[in-house]
Amino acid sequence: MLSSLGHAVQVSNLYSSVVQVPSSLEGSQMLQRAFNEAIDDVLIRVSGQQQGLSDSVLRKAHQAASSWVAQHSVQDVVDLVEGAGGLESAKEINVTFYKESVDGFLFDNQLPVWSSNRPSILVWLIEDQNGQRQMFGANKPSQALSGLFEGAKHFGLPVYAPLLDSTDLNALSAGALWGFFEDDIQAASQRYQTDIVLAVRLSQYHGESVVDSMLLSPNQSSNLISVTKPTTQEAMSEVLVRLSSLLSDRYASVQMSTPYEMFVKVNGVKNYTAMSTLRQYLSSIGVVNQVQLNSIVNGGVGFDLKLNGTPEKFANSVALNTVLTKSLSDAPYDSMQRSVLQYQYTGKGNIND
Repeated sequence: MLSSLGHAVQVSNLYSSVVQVPSSLEGSQMLQRAFNEAIDDVLIRVSGQQQGLSDSVLRKAHQAASSWVAQHSVQDVVDLVEGAGGLESAKEINVTFYKESVDGFLFDNQLPVWSSNRPSILVWLIEDQNGQRQMFGANKPSQALSGLFEGAKHFGLPVYAPLLDSTDLNALSAGALWGFFEDDIQAASQRYQTDIVLAVRLSQYHGESVVDSMLLSPNQSSNLISVTKPTTQEAMSEVLVRLSSLLSDRYASVQMSTPYEMFVKVNGVKNYTAMSTLRQYLSSIGVVNQVQLNSIVNGGVGFDLKLNGTPEKFANSVALNTVLTKSLSDAPYDSMQRSVLQYQYTGKGNIND
């Protein structure tokens, strides 16, 4: 829950999961249960689409999961888990799956694959407690905020809390946060330089928990997510399900019968080091299927790209990094009727050597 400066975050261990199972299970039965639980966890985190993982899709994954295991380890733990006869001792099993197997399964089932490069999210949270509204952050944690952060791990969402020190409190009042005043929230969030901002307010209505949230992203309209559930934990969990799905739709790769072709021109590439770095960067973007150098003219480099997604998803992904900045002089199409995007190179290697 510490505050953090920076942009997109490389989320590690997308293809690994740690699960606990009853120690009374037989060896093969124990491993199969662990592999099933672990692949469920991994598929949610990699796709970002929990609601898209139907029972039939999960059954197919369970049948194949053991063949996707790259490595696993088993150890005793002091925790207790629910077994056939009640609580019993547990074994903890750490499972890592082959990335290619998981990605291929998701694509085969028309589900997205969300790469490890994910947007950093600053969370402002305010609660109405018996008519008193309080803001919570790193210096003032709450059960609801801690639960949201713990749940975010399940989806691979890199979340951060503001310090909520005097600087934050002077920049953003409880009234402005509760009212979802976008300009005030955005201004207070500039201090932390995250990619996107999530404002969350909690209240009670007729004995149920109401969680309203607003997602703020640069150059995009705000998105509202409202959930009413019997408990705050259930409401927060549903908010995370919807948030993950929304961001997956914005950034994740999708399998296409014919990859989308586009042309990217980048100015300010002054040497081979810069060009090589740029090409590697473009290849690392999750939605990019193929990169082909097209032209080098007066410090401008052109690349032909094939995408597992749309040019909008490509632009969203580029915006998570500072390697490229958007140019305002884009042309909508080139002579081959492909989308064209134009950028200025600002990444490392942009020097004469």
